[in-house]
Amino acid sequence: MKKIGFIGLGNMGARMVKNLLNANYEVTGYDINEEFVNQLLPIGLKKASDLNDISKDTDIIITMLPNGEIVEGVLDSIIDSLRPGTLISDSSTIDVDKAKHLHKKCEDRKLLFLDAPVSGGVGGAEDGTLTFMVGGGEDAYEIMLPFFQIMGKNSLLCGSPGSGQATKACNNMLLATTMIGVGEAFSLGQNLGLDPEKLFEILSTSTGSCWAINSYCPVKGVGPSSPADNDFKPGFSADLMLKDLTIALKAIESTNTSAPFGKNSQENFKRMVKENRGSLDFSAITKFNN
Repeated sequence: MKKIGFIGLGNMGARMVKNLLNANYEVTGYDINEEFVNQLLPIGLKKASDLNDISKDTDIIITMLPNGEIVEGVLDSIIDSLRPGTLISDSSTIDVDKAKHLHKKCEDRKLLFLDAPVSGGVGGAEDGTLTFMVGGGEDAYEIMLPFFQIMGKNSLLCGSPGSGQATKACNNMLLATTMIGVGEAFSLGQNLGLDPEKLFEILSTSTGSCWAINSYCPVKGVGPSSPADNDFKPGFSADLMLKDLTIALKAIESTNTSAPFGKNSQENFKRMVKENRGSLDFSAITKFNN
């Protein structure tokens, strides 16, 4: 059985690790916050004393970290200790160019690398229903597939190195833009005197139907339970959405893509974060975008 190292045990990483442990895999974990590690020890996690410790006798290393600079710093710290053929699967959300750079760095050391960001949030990590958007080689993907299937419901090899991050940028730009549109639709409905529950019933089954309405409706007491029912306590914060939109904006500019709605969404979230509301769930943009 392959031995797994996991670096980054925050809200997402900890839940992903739990699913691997529940599937009886041996997982050694590391996080700069030792408390995150200690919380997982009672359910079978092995504790790495430092990053080098996690690289010893490990077949697969999964990372779930805040940004690309941290991912590269971690990789640089352990790369000389890894055996040729070791697979690093990065589920952080980082920019496309950084992902391609990390692929090349690993290839030069005869290591396998996948950029494999996720969609599904904390709930998806908890339930093992994440979607993995994967960039890299088919051989590496086949090695990692059984673990994607434990931690998630869907995974797709999107293409060459960096394509996982490229897909994530497209997905989250669409999500941000859609959520803003959903907020505007409900705001207009309210101003027209419509019952929000009845409006939800129509929107969720008509041509305006989308995930932001059906699964994450930003109106309190309407639709399935969502952050709107809990004062917008985040599953996925506005801070993180702004980070992802900034990655998307970089890709928009580097490819000279026409994306006025995507750019506008980034500006809206930038304003929300500037107003010290970045710790709220991203769906709260519907309340502060007027």
